[in-house]
Amino acid sequence: MSLRPHTYSTPAITPPTSSRPFPHRAISPNLADNKHHVQLSSYRRDKDRAAAGRRLANNRSVWARPPQRKRSEDELEDGDGDGDIDSKAKRSRRWTLQGSIMAMRSVSSSSSRKWVLYGLGLYLLYLTCLRHLFPHTSPDRTVHSLPLFDTVNSSRSISIKRSSTRFALPRAPLPPALLARRSLEHKVGEDGLLKVNPKSTVNPIHQLIRDARDEWDKKVNTQSKTLLEATKEYTRRYGRKPPEGFDKWWDYVVENNIPLPDEYDQIHRDLLPFRALSPKDLNNRIKQASKLSDTYTLRVKKGSIRTNVFYSADIHGADERLEQQTELLRPIARFLPDLQAVWSVHDTPRTIIGWDYRRELAEHVEDEEWFDEEEEIDLTLSGWSAACPPRSRIKMSNQQFSNASWIPDTSLVNKKFVSSHSKTMDICCHPDVINLHGALAGKLPKVDHLTPIFTLSKTALHADILGVPVEQWTERNSVDIPFEDKVINRLLWRGSNTGTEHDKGTPWRTSHRTRLISLTNHADAGNLDENEQVKIDFIPPPKAMKSKMQLEKFVKKYDLGSWNQRSMDLAFTGSPLQCNVDDGTCDDLIEEFSWADQMTHEDEANYKFIMDVDGNAWSARFKRLLNTGSLIFKATIMPEWWTDRTQPWVHYVPIQIDYSDLYDIMAFFQGLPSKPGESALARDIANAGKNWSATHWRKEDMIAYMFRLYLEWGRLVADKRSDMDFEYDEKMERSRE
Repeated sequence: MSLRPHTYSTPAITPPTSSRPFPHRAISPNLADNKHHVQLSSYRRDKDRAAAGRRLANNRSVWARPPQRKRSEDELEDGDGDGDIDSKAKRSRRWTLQGSIMAMRSVSSSSSRKWVLYGLGLYLLYLTCLRHLFPHTSPDRTVHSLPLFDTVNSSRSISIKRSSTRFALPRAPLPPALLARRSLEHKVGEDGLLKVNPKSTVNPIHQLIRDARDEWDKKVNTQSKTLLEATKEYTRRYGRKPPEGFDKWWDYVVENNIPLPDEYDQIHRDLLPFRALSPKDLNNRIKQASKLSDTYTLRVKKGSIRTNVFYSADIHGADERLEQQTELLRPIARFLPDLQAVWSVHDTPRTIIGWDYRRELAEHVEDEEWFDEEEEIDLTLSGWSAACPPRSRIKMSNQQFSNASWIPDTSLVNKKFVSSHSKTMDICCHPDVINLHGALAGKLPKVDHLTPIFTLSKTALHADILGVPVEQWTERNSVDIPFEDKVINRLLWRGSNTGTEHDKGTPWRTSHRTRLISLTNHADAGNLDENEQVKIDFIPPPKAMKSKMQLEKFVKKYDLGSWNQRSMDLAFTGSPLQCNVDDGTCDDLIEEFSWADQMTHEDEANYKFIMDVDGNAWSARFKRLLNTGSLIFKATIMPEWWTDRTQPWVHYVPIQIDYSDLYDIMAFFQGLPSKPGESALARDIANAGKNWSATHWRKEDMIAYMFRLYLEWGRLVADKRSDMDFEYDEKMERSRE
């Protein structure tokens, strides 16, 4: 290991929307992504989405001067701007003068002419000398007709026109009976899954799309529009005041039109246990964590950034990850309190803490007491269940690690669909996931002390602090094919066999990627009779069903091999990775699977449906896939920084990690050979996902998340934590409409 200090002096003035590309290298610290990283494209501002960039183009910080009114296309609506009012006033004056002159010519009396000239002289005096004392007003005057520069009251609230429907797209209609809620519907459980009711006449996917639209619209329309509203909403959600610097974060939100300014619950969940530690205890733990192998530390001191690394130079891509996180930190460092953040260079998280330990920490937070650093905790516990509450399903079940069948249960009586993707990531509630995901299966983690480590991915069980990864981030793709012009009506996936270690002691055949390829590439031998073929049950698309007929009367068994040939195009690429040569596992992989060539992004864009699935950790390709405008199916157990800021069934299609719903969903959108699917809904979700990627996953959005995370972290590590609360003052106000 080597300890190599670096110094980054933050420039005196750095626009928060830097156009510099993220440092990137094609090689990741983890072998998982070695063959699948895409060179990040240079970050370029979009004129239509970045009025803030124009406002920040000068050499002064946006937070270093009083707010000013500025004319821009984003702020002035057509017909309501100052220019329109002034032009109307000019036309009014011109016609008034002409009328006065004509009246003067029509007067025969010299006395009358004298009075007319006298009146005209007074009018001209008003125009030239007195009019500025009586500003023109309009009965329907709005904020857009205010003076361009307000030097009288520079602390006045600036209202920037932001329509809540700015990012809305037209939506395909849903069945009227569904919208009227006149039919027997399916129930959604606390586990986040919709349980199909065989007696219902409602297609469960129609119901999921309707409910998701309602939930998303409510979320968008109830967001804070002023700093005061954001402050109150923060206190309502978390029971405390925002951190000091919250007004600077809000300035950044307004300037860069950051959507959903209230949706940062992931930060609260991650940092809650650390609030039980005293500043002294927390800083001691940070000091110890900074000496752990394969880590680097970011330090902010009076706006300057310093980094220390404690990882081997042989870890390819580690330097790039350090530079990427520094790039996110650089534009906001001067607005942050002094702090240290220790980051892991790897894809995977590090820390599991026991449930009793987590509960004690939460109780100390609630009681506003420090957790005694000398207090003993039980570190003998092991296994995923150690991190779960006593009455959770994982504690009540007899979970056994085994090579379960790769064929999921698709029977109607057990058929379920994802409603809340985040809830299905709760492993305590979904213990079956352990056998089905390579990040969990065959592992027996031991609980540890609460360790302050920032990481790029985690499960809901881990105690690491989730950050924002930027690998494979790209603003837009080079190929843009509208959904209706995509010519391949099949589900696509290409990737490596990562996700687990492949050896005789690991249940790799049931890991998430291996099962996906086994399932979607199954083909029955030609000499099998119908009774010997592998069958699956799925619900036909709505157009293949008679109205007001119960689902149980339409569900049929279909030949898996035939459906794979028609609908699936999924394959491993290259050659086996992460496998044991000595015990023959690499040879097993070569023999059991077909290995395809890698596919270009241009060819990928021709597919209407694309699958996204976890690798060793999170999937770094999701942003790029959304950009394709294809309908993205996503199976994951990893919450990410954007999870609370998107909506499954509105922006993408969530898939269970056992893939039991995959064929139902594919049939719904793709259709049957004789009956069409719901192509309009597929197009809507694909377009909404692409639009969401362009408006909610910009570089500015990632910086905004880290800005708020670092403000919270800065308060926690401050010696006088109680002095780091934000106090609202209306002079700080900048509102968004």
